[in-house]
Amino acid sequence: MTSVVYGILAFIATQAGLFGIWLGVLLFFSFWRYCYSVLLRVAQGHQRIQPPDIESFNPVGHWGVFCHLILFPGLVVAALLYPPVGFVIAILVAIVFPASAALMGMTSNVAHSLNAAAMLEFTRTVGSDYGKLVVGYLLILGGTFVVLMGPVPLLLGLVIENWAILASFGLIGSVLRTHRLQFEIPGEVVPREESALHRRHEQWHKVLDVAYASFRSDLYSAGYKTLHELVDENCDSLEVNHWLIDNMLEWQNKKYALEVAAKLMPRLIGSDDAAGALDLYRRCRHQDPEFRLSGPLAEQLAEHARAFGHPGLADELSYN
Repeated sequence: MTSVVYGILAFIATQAGLFGIWLGVLLFFSFWRYCYSVLLRVAQGHQRIQPPDIESFNPVGHWGVFCHLILFPGLVVAALLYPPVGFVIAILVAIVFPASAALMGMTSNVAHSLNAAAMLEFTRTVGSDYGKLVVGYLLILGGTFVVLMGPVPLLLGLVIENWAILASFGLIGSVLRTHRLQFEIPGEVVPREESALHRRHEQWHKVLDVAYASFRSDLYSAGYKTLHELVDENCDSLEVNHWLIDNMLEWQNKKYALEVAAKLMPRLIGSDDAAGALDLYRRCRHQDPEFRLSGPLAEQLAEHARAFGHPGLADELSYN
């Protein structure tokens, strides 16, 4: 979508006369500034890349990015004007550009990004991945060049060109992400499973808030119905029951959480998690010293407490 938007704006610039020149310059700076932003965010492990904002159109500041941008494509264009030596120079520039762009994205320091020793150290750190990176981004740009040589409409050509450049910077960022520990890149990669779990818990919280409002309004049947629906939707899993107890214990009235805990303990024992059942019992007693279990369940849990070497807890359960 970013490639399409920039392509449409660039197409408008080509048709807008003098105003188009000014708009084209702004688009040029904004797009390339955004490319380095994409590189860094991919390196940090972000799954979703934010689209460019109005600040990216500000031509003041971040001159290092613009200098770095103009230098490398400028060298390639200038070199191609003087074959055959120029071809060799262009190839060398194309080979070192990913290392220099990666350093620029990490440090925003032009001098460091053009330092030969720093670029060599970068290639040593990523190892064979650097060769794959060079081949990958050259294939993207080369394939794009071949496509644009054909009869492609101007607007579509601009969109394809933008996509190829963004994909190349994203590819550089992905190599950095692979080696982010070596480069000490700030940011945290959130595993997909953890992200999905977080979203699931957010949905559960919304349902639990509805149940809490029902209990606070003395609508107990509605509150229990909401809790039962949440449990049933998640196949009455141990996970959702544990989660309910943890969050319901934060309520001012703890009795609802204790009721859920009393129902969960036999299931924990049945799933060979007697240690978890004992731990849950301790938590419930800590929240409410008057908390009691039914006779058979208390005796069963007492036997496990003795087996785990907790005679005091076993005696307490037997007495209760």
